Amino acid sequence: MPGINQYIPRNTYAVVSAYRGDELVGIVAGAVIEDDDTLRLRFPKANPFVVGQEITAHLDNRTGVEEFTPDIRVHRCSYKGVVVRSTAGEAEAMPVEYVLRYSTHTLIDFRRPGYEYPSDPRTERPIPPTDLDIRMIPDPKEQENKLGVWITRARERPHTTVMAFLSSPADDIFVISHEGTFKSQNVHRDSRCLFAIDHRSSFHFQKAIDWNYTVIRGVARTVPRGTPLFDSVQGLFIEKNPWELMFFSDPKVEMFHISPEEVMCPEKYCRD
Repeated sequence: MPGINQYIPRNTYAVVSAYRGDELVGIVAGAVIEDDDTLRLRFPKANPFVVGQEITAHLDNRTGVEEFTPDIRVHRCSYKGVVVRSTAGEAEAMPVEYVLRYSTHTLIDFRRPGYEYPSDPRTERPIPPTDLDIRMIPDPKEQENKLGVWITRARERPHTTVMAFLSSPADDIFVISHEGTFKSQNVHRDSRCLFAIDHRSSFHFQKAIDWNYTVIRGVARTVPRGTPLFDSVQGLFIEKNPWELMFFSDPKVEMFHISPEEVMCPEKYCRD
């Protein structure tokens, strides 16, 4: 069976996340995808992960392709693994489960023998609407960064999804999703989340993983249809991400405002 590095470059980025107690940790790393699907991760600033930790890594081949076509012609992989080696600046993870997709097609669906998807007894609840009631002003510095990775709280490990987004100068993040998707279910169970922007459209590989990325810790709120904020965000969202036009005609599309609480930096995870 072909491995991940048949579809995604062997040397690439990874958006890596895990739980540390009740804290949701997210960081951008350099990654080497080995032939046996082991991930070797490099953290130029700090490595927050320890041996035995359950992680999720988002991998894709969108470097140089900073937008999706409507049929999502980008290889992307949500990788669940366990850390088997960890030093101050590096970690190695073995796969437990991953799905590699292209467009709407699943190319590889790997599960380690005996692995079962964890049940999730948490109750889904309505998410309060955002308290923003002003017209959206987009952040001009992020107009070239079309895509980021939304990290939501699933059971066992976080869940990662690459998403088109719109942001404000105050680090408000807006994303859209369909009702009933796994990420939507997650935020309806726990609205705390992270959003990672790796700036790969503006900086070469080394600078992007060394320092030029942003991870925003926040809380998801809904943006109700028919409000001035929804209409303002919709127009600006389509202007930035034209391929998203078709999604807004779907009545099951939800808009979320990730209200920022903290802009994370990798030094936060330096070990004592």
